[in-house]
Amino acid sequence: MILLRQIKGADSGREFEFNQDLIRIGRMPDSDVNFDPEVDLDASGRHAEIRNEDGRYLLIDTGSRNGTWLNGQRIKHAALNIGDEIELGRGGPKLEIASVRNRPSSRAPTGRISTGAPQRDPRFDPLAMPVTTATRLEDLAARPDLLPEGVQLPGMSQVTSRSRRRKLGSTALWGAAGAVLLTAIAIVVASLQ
Repeated sequence: MILLRQIKGADSGREFEFNQDLIRIGRMPDSDVNFDPEVDLDASGRHAEIRNEDGRYLLIDTGSRNGTWLNGQRIKHAALNIGDEIELGRGGPKLEIASVRNRPSSRAPTGRISTGAPQRDPRFDPLAMPVTTATRLEDLAARPDLLPEGVQLPGMSQVTSRSRRRKLGSTALWGAAGAVLLTAIAIVVASLQ
């Protein structure tokens, strides 16, 4: 079980208690700890995660644009302890670890309790951004910058080369179509003279 308290940001004073293995943090409305999309601009849509791994809670930056800071130090991943302060982007919203009881991983979320400031309901938030995901492996292979740092897709080089071959084939097809069109125009012009 972990208890988080928001100590800086638009909704300061909120508390979140979790007894689950994955806690998503960011401005996206489906985040477990979501921040105001108009005010807390230092936090990314999908900024960080807290994971229960081997009985310890770990803070993991998920490729945020402004970085994740733990007790004033920028981190990619770090173990959490009571009293730690998480800052989402330098000068951004802050969370404090009010309580943490390390436990074995259950892999089954058991719920969330939020007290303090009222939480916005993402279903009725006019500023909620739609969640977009790549539907094809080729989409991700074409944009590896969308993947978190260090993540490699299996067979990514095959997908990338297949995508390049497809583009080359498409370019050749359009080039041939253009040549046929120019030939047809030349024949029509020649017959008019």
